[in-house]
Formats: sequence, structure tokens, C-alpha cells
Amino acid sequence: MSITVIKAGLQTSLQGAPFTGHRHLGMPAAGAADCLSLALANFLVGKSFGAIGLEITLTDAIFQLNAPCSIAVVGAAAYVRINGHDHPQHHRLRLVAGDNIHIGPSRPGCRTYLAISAEIEAEPLLGGQSTCLAAGLGGFHGRALRAEDVIAFADSESSVESARTTPENLRPYYSDDHVLRITAGPEATGPNMPILDNLCLDPYTVGARANRMGLVLEGISLIASETSNMPSAAVFPGTIQLPPSGQPYLLGPDAQTTGGYPRIAQVIRADRHLIGQLGSGSRIQFVQTTAERATEIYREKLSLLSSWLGQIKLW
Repeated sequence: MSITVIKAGLQTSLQGAPFTGHRHLGMPAAGAADCLSLALANFLVGKSFGAIGLEITLTDAIFQLNAPCSIAVVGAAAYVRINGHDHPQHHRLRLVAGDNIHIGPSRPGCRTYLAISAEIEAEPLLGGQSTCLAAGLGGFHGRALRAEDVIAFADSESSVESARTTPENLRPYYSDDHVLRITAGPEATGPNMPILDNLCLDPYTVGARANRMGLVLEGISLIASETSNMPSAAVFPGTIQLPPSGQPYLLGPDAQTTGGYPRIAQVIRADRHLIGQLGSGSRIQFVQTTAERATEIYREKLSLLSSWLGQIKLW
């Protein structure tokens, strides 16, 4: 049983849960850039929130099923077409062998997720199966998919009611305008404290340099004092660094594990999935909060999501 890539698009890869507990080895987190959209798609086909799915970035992609199964699509795609006919997102769709799946380009937003009811075969790595594109590991031969690639999946399917549909109030809203809540980074202290206020003053725009590793933000130029040449220190997805250019750099899921630029802020965990929908031209308004309030927000969000998805984590 398999699915064949007819058109891969700009960057389509196999992504699921991130790699955890290996940053001391220099291993990036990887995994789905928008974990909430993946979790919703997986739930519709009866799979766990971190199961492997197809992450489709910006442009359209086309696939052909070689065996019957159910699918679900959640994300920024302008349309979903099966054999040329439009079908809705957030629904479980039962398909047969030979069906053609056309996932439209992202409008607005950046990424869309295709979940399949059967288990996708991906290369195991450090307890996970996501693709670490920078290292060429995991997923499908460690790389983005190409036309004519054939992705195998198991011949057994998860059992789930055929009418499963995401409730309207839990469907993410995709936009080119985002509000991201942040807490102060380790270097946003002492003489650098005004940096955080300036970061939140006016919106930033994502520049041309934007990928899974990180995004350059264009807007108010910021200046850090003493720590401009600090020793390398731990960084994570959602860390905002300040290079000498003065333009903040927001780290994504494939970011390195250490960096030598001041860490001026950290996107809170509840909002981090939104980074996966940021592309060149997206606008971001940062809003400062406290670590204590960030924890409360995360718990509140999980409580809301668990009413539909059951046990879930966001990364």
C-alpha cells in the first residue's frame, strides 16, 4: 500500500512529533512546524497527535493513492481536490485506489498537513521518524519529497467513525497577520531590558530569508549592549535572537541547538505552532507576558483542545 508523489511542490516532507532529549548531541527538534494543524488532521483519521503526516509548504502538491484509505487535510491550502472535485478540509475523506489528491497553494498562511489513516513508513531515528532536513536524516531518506517518490504505508487502518469533523470553534484561523506572545529571554535583562519593549512596539515583517530553520524579521532595528559577542548558549524553537544587524531572528523547528547572539525573547509554547504558518511577508505583533502567565495560557489551551482531541501536547 502506498501513495505516489505526482507533484512535490516547494517543500513537502514527512513530519510528526519532534525529536526530544537529544539537543546535547546537537540534534534539532525538527517535527511538524505547525503541530496543531497536524494534530487535528491526525485525529480526523484516528491517529495520535504526533503521528507522521505530510507537511506541504506554500505551493500546491499532487498525490495519487495506490490503495484505499482515509485521509484528512488541515492547513493553509486554498483548496483540496479529489479527482478534480473540491472537498472540505477538517473532514475525514474515504478514498479508493487511483484517486488523485490535489492540495492547493497556501493562501494565506504557509503550511498544510495531509494525514493518512494507515501508518506511514518512515525511517526511525532517535526514537522518532520526522525528517531533519538540515542533517538529511529520518522521514523519507532524510529529504524533501520529489515527483515519483512512492511512500509506503501499512495495510491496516485505525478505526474511527466516518463522520468525524473538526468543530468550527477549534479550527485554526490562517492569516498573514499574527500576534505572538513572548517572555523575556536570558539576555533581555539589565541594560538590555528596553529591547523587549521596543520589540513589542510595532509589527515586524518576515523577510525573504524564511525557512524551517528560522526567519529574519524586518522592522525596528534593535541594539544590545555588552552581550553582542556572548559565548554560544542554548537556543530552542521560538527563541528570538538579535544579530549585529539589529534585525531580530526567530528560530524555527529545524534551528540549531546553540547560538552566540543575544536571546532577547522566547515565543510562549501555546503560540509556537503559529511559527509554522509564517512565510515571507507575514506580519507579527509581539506581546510580552510573564513566564507564569505563559504556563497558564498553555494549560488553558490544552484544556480547550483536549475536549475534542483527548490527550495532546504542543511543541
